[in-house]
Amino acid sequence: MTAEPSSGLPERRRLGDVLIERDLITQAQLDEALAMQRQLPGKDRKRLGKLIVEMGFLTERQIAEALAELLALELIEGGDLAVPMEVARLLPRQVAERARVLILGRTTDGLRIATADPTNVVALDDVRAYTGSQSLSLVVATDSMIQEHIARIWSMTEDAGAMSKLTDDAAATDLAEEAMLARVADQAPTVKLVNQILADAVRLGASDIHVEQQHDGIWVRNRIDGVLRDVTRVPKGAAPALVSRLKIVSGMDIAQRRLPQDGRMKIAANGVAIDARVSTLPSVHGEKVVIRLLPDADRITSLQALGMTPDQLAMLLEATTAAHGLVLITGPTGSGKTNTLYSVLAQVATRDKNVVTLEDPVEIQLPGITQVQIHERAGLTFARGLRSVLRQDPDVILVGEVRDGETAGLALEASLTGHLVLSTLHTNSAAAAVTRLVDMGVEPFLVASSLALVVAQRLVRRPCPSCAMPYEPTAEVLDRLRVTSDILVGARPIRGVGCMECTDTGYRGRLGIFEVLPVDPAVREVLLRTPTEGAVRTAALAGGMVTLREAGLAKARRGETTFEEVLRVS
Repeated sequence: MTAEPSSGLPERRRLGDVLIERDLITQAQLDEALAMQRQLPGKDRKRLGKLIVEMGFLTERQIAEALAELLALELIEGGDLAVPMEVARLLPRQVAERARVLILGRTTDGLRIATADPTNVVALDDVRAYTGSQSLSLVVATDSMIQEHIARIWSMTEDAGAMSKLTDDAAATDLAEEAMLARVADQAPTVKLVNQILADAVRLGASDIHVEQQHDGIWVRNRIDGVLRDVTRVPKGAAPALVSRLKIVSGMDIAQRRLPQDGRMKIAANGVAIDARVSTLPSVHGEKVVIRLLPDADRITSLQALGMTPDQLAMLLEATTAAHGLVLITGPTGSGKTNTLYSVLAQVATRDKNVVTLEDPVEIQLPGITQVQIHERAGLTFARGLRSVLRQDPDVILVGEVRDGETAGLALEASLTGHLVLSTLHTNSAAAAVTRLVDMGVEPFLVASSLALVVAQRLVRRPCPSCAMPYEPTAEVLDRLRVTSDILVGARPIRGVGCMECTDTGYRGRLGIFEVLPVDPAVREVLLRTPTEGAVRTAALAGGMVTLREAGLAKARRGETTFEEVLRVS
């Protein structure tokens, strides 16, 4: 709904009427609140909704729901709301606090505004006057949610300004540069801003935080559901303090700015402790810092919740509960391979088994297993580590990645000698993974006798549950997917139209689509005769393998993702 300057409010229904219709308050309570409102002098007179909350009759949330119903507006939740700071600060802080409004974003012809009281015409006029935008698209939020976001947004701005001043003051002293950086990195504004950036990322469910130095300032972006989203821009002068703080808490050398560095930190945010891997990279505008937020062992997705069909899950469980064999998880970077591996490990790592992993780096620390960090510069490669692990009486071995023929050969030989070996490979399909091993120099007969199962996977975004609506994909999308409109018969496709909950993306959350290729006798025979990708794929399809695209289309038909997402990843 767009509130124009000349638009009037509904005359037939009032807030009190809606509250009584919904059985939220009694007529006596409404009369008491109205009487209290009339008794207050003009300058102290409060709006009915606020007064009812103060009198303890209802909560802010209930009033917000009633206002949204009364005016046919969208009601938003504040918990996972990402508000771009640059947009929110279009309105001065004192005006935002007085009017209890928050600018959420831009529309095609104006601004989107969150307000606790959409009937407050004076407040909306203030927004128009200060922003110059006459078209305001309104959504309803609770007063507490708006105050919380206003405080956080301007607090981050003030902290960044204070950091710039601290850096300038410290640079004017005779302190050595390293000592100066250490001092400003430990000051309250720096600590507060870094903690806020990290806490916001955890709250929004980000997988990575990008802190990028550009010519016009420091851009902070969060990767959420596989897509980078702008969070804020910090003044350029705050860069030394901000980057130094991140390097100190990650155990890096703050004096080294010309070489890449790696470190780790533990984040405590919103009552949750999260491990993070930190990487710096020198650039022309200064160091870029990327923070990977790692889930802990308690939050590993179960195998049943990954998104596999019952048949695919049964094949994976059969292969990973066997005493020996090689199981490969394949897919491009960011397709969820590591998460699948850890889900398998959590299932098979029982107390009666010796489980050893070789990882680069160790991302999630699992109790009860031995995890080894690869260090190639020190000479500890995957191949050398695997040779050593085989002398440690292992039952299950995880090799983080098969990078060369030597590692591939050792992994296959280990699976032949009575070990279950799990690993990943960067290929686009399950059939390509089989032939990649041959291309690496491994003999086809060794692949045929050792390889048990290959899983190719992708991650697709889920439609936002807050704004999802039925839709039909365009003919162009169906044509590019190489299917006809018949696929929509009996289907229930949905797509998010965009709301504040999903920051107008239409998506929230992800799930996997999978292609599972068991190496059965038919596939083994093809490997021994014609070990090509096409031949292996033909044999697998003849055996009933469901391709990635078919798995994705099935989920799109059920409304678990969209046809556009399937086209994007398959």
